Amino acid sequence: MGSTWAKIAGAAVVVVVVILVLGRLGGDKPTSAPPEKEKTFYDMAERDKQFQEEPKRAAEPVQPPAAQSETPEQPSPQAAQPPAAQAPGVVLPSSITQPTTLHFVPLEEIEDIQAQNLLPWAAAGRSIGRLPMVQYGLMVKACRQIEERWPDSWYAFRAKQMLEEITQYSNSYNIKPQELDISRYLKPRRGSEPRTVEPVR
Repeated sequence: MGSTWAKIAGAAVVVVVVILVLGRLGGDKPTSAPPEKEKTFYDMAERDKQFQEEPKRAAEPVQPPAAQSETPEQPSPQAAQPPAAQAPGVVLPSSITQPTTLHFVPLEEIEDIQAQNLLPWAAAGRSIGRLPMVQYGLMVKACRQIEERWPDSWYAFRAKQMLEEITQYSNSYNIKPQELDISRYLKPRRGSEPRTVEPVR
């Protein structure tokens, strides 16, 4: 009887020692790199609000910075995004990796109000599209409507950004690389004004 208790006590000591050794070995990892918190639907919906932000007016409408930003960014998106960048001459919104000056045509007051009402539908459709059993149809429809009605505005640029982020569904929604092309905004055009665009956060 006594030897049975001695065996049980010995086994318990061994188990405690093993737990302590494993705890010390594994204890170093969490302190050096804490695990990243998984993003929830609400976190991603908060992120989607950036697509409704109006780009800030550029301090000085100088052409050389726009030309400089155009040159290095045209080749990089074609190398980075294989599916959409197959078409030659297409510059994707994801090519913007630092604050960049783009040129947009301002809208008339009534058109601006209409665009302001439509853009939140696209951003909300983007958030809702992440839910199970829901798709991005609402977002794609709103984005295409914005691009068709106001192609030279910053609203169309935001629509292109949202469409690019769902390129994995490009076959389902028939998204063409030309719908994502932002090359028209790289150079000043008649009636356009410079705006500073930030990369997607």
